[in-house]
Amino acid sequence: MKLRVSGDKLTIASAHMLVKHEKCARIHGHNYFIEVEIEGELNEENMIIDFSEFKSRVSKIIKKYDHKVLIPFNSKNFNIDISDEQVTVSSCDGKVYRFPREDVEFLPLESTTVELLSRFIHDLIKEEYPQFTITVIMSETPTSVAIYTEDK
Repeated sequence: MKLRVSGDKLTIASAHMLVKHEKCARIHGHNYFIEVEIEGELNEENMIIDFSEFKSRVSKIIKKYDHKVLIPFNSKNFNIDISDEQVTVSSCDGKVYRFPREDVEFLPLESTTVELLSRFIHDLIKEEYPQFTITVIMSETPTSVAIYTEDK
């Protein structure tokens, strides 16, 4: 059996850039809408999990990425210099960005595509709920959606 949670508590507004992309190489942002499906057996209360508890926990997991600049720390296309107050990101195409350190969230990714972001969010949720099959549905626009389900 599956259940799905979504809604305004499962959205994040974040900025990012995709190096070597015609349109998305410029820094820009998205209002990401996230839905999460959880699949498992019914418990003694005849539920997979309490909706409210699950939605609240997922909201807490993703909240740290809301209103942040997302920087892929494992990118070969960025040189990143971090100080206490500032982050400087130099891209392979010659652009240099400076951000207040508090505005940046580093991700252990090669890129911040919605495909990799949906897998990253999935993995964070899976750490909390290893006994369930998790699917993350992440929209960066109403018509651009990535769906990540773990391999079974």
